Amino acid sequence: METPGLDKDLEATPGPEAAADNKPKGFWKRQFAAEATPAQRKFDWAFGVILPVICVAFDPIVFKGNIDGNGAAFGAYKPFAYLLSFVSIMAMMAWLIWGKRLKGLTAAISGLFFYGALVSLAVGVVLFPISTVGLIVLIGVLGYTPLFSGFVYLRNSYRAFGCAEHFFDKGALVRSFILAALFSAVIPWTANRVIASSMDRMLNGNAEVIYAEAAKLKYVAPLVNFDKLERQICNGSDSERNRAVIDVYRRLSGRTRNDAERTCSNAF
Repeated sequence: METPGLDKDLEATPGPEAAADNKPKGFWKRQFAAEATPAQRKFDWAFGVILPVICVAFDPIVFKGNIDGNGAAFGAYKPFAYLLSFVSIMAMMAWLIWGKRLKGLTAAISGLFFYGALVSLAVGVVLFPISTVGLIVLIGVLGYTPLFSGFVYLRNSYRAFGCAEHFFDKGALVRSFILAALFSAVIPWTANRVIASSMDRMLNGNAEVIYAEAAKLKYVAPLVNFDKLERQICNGSDSERNRAVIDVYRRLSGRTRNDAERTCSNAF
């Protein structure tokens, strides 16, 4: 014999699975949930887009600058870092704006974000002691940005990968992810090596070589670190070669010989 009232009560009572769904999630599960919360989206915009741009614009020692006369800490890797940062930030903006509407592109975005996260976390770990000391003059606060940015890119890589599962079979998805991560590493690194080789030829060549290499580098001038040219100006004599260095430095960097010498005098 059925009891209607009792049956209704049983139907209305949540089962164990429903109770588990309503159970509060832990911190890390919330961070890597499939859907981002409004607070997480704000955090991702701040540390995945806005603050990285600010760091590039106001970077005094990491990829540009010449505070102690030895150049920036990672000045030799400026082309690599700037290219990877530009592509990653643009992809992050697209992902945060359109999300799942990017469809199959999310597989490539996932690989790009994953590699970007690894690089950002590595830079953040190296800069951590410097940033901690730099807190004394406030600018060190920006030094922690790579650590937070690395976390942002890592969790969005996870979310983009989950989104891409709807458009690829498992094998194709993994291959697309790996290929995108490899391209994210190889293309900026190759550009970095080409620019570094051109700069070396300029630093060791005569005036003719300097002008020839400068004609190539003018197309990528924003990516080039001119610290070494600056030091040659500081230590150079009034020769044809050094006049070529000064001329090229002025045209490529937008700075003058006086700017370079002022930087040199402040470094010692």
